[in-house]
Amino acid sequence: MSRDQFEFGNVFWAPDPYNAGGDPRPWLVLTANSLPYSGEEYICAGLTLSDLPDNIEVRSNDWGAGNNPDKTSYCSPWVLATIKHDTIVRAQGYVTTEFAHKIAERSAEYLTGDCTDS
Repeated sequence: MSRDQFEFGNVFWAPDPYNAGGDPRPWLVLTANSLPYSGEEYICAGLTLSDLPDNIEVRSNDWGAGNNPDKTSYCSPWVLATIKHDTIVRAQGYVTTEFAHKIAERSAEYLTGDCTDS
């Protein structure tokens, strides 16, 4: 695996810390350079194929690269994790800056308790 750093809006596959022994899942990078260990870890929101309430659909025009047109992805802005660079399995692509900001803002609402119904 390359030591290239990932950036805000990148999507990669890494283990799910909430599902011990499970397959890797895709993660959307929300914070990369502003962490104390920049390049070694990232704060990310989980992506899923599950269309659950409050998940946000990643539409085809939200992808800059890496979209699988045969599957619809969703982002769960409350499923946050710090992912270590050395655990990343592979890169998938990236979403638009606008979509990444939308998820970051929604995640912040969950963290501050300011989240209203979708």
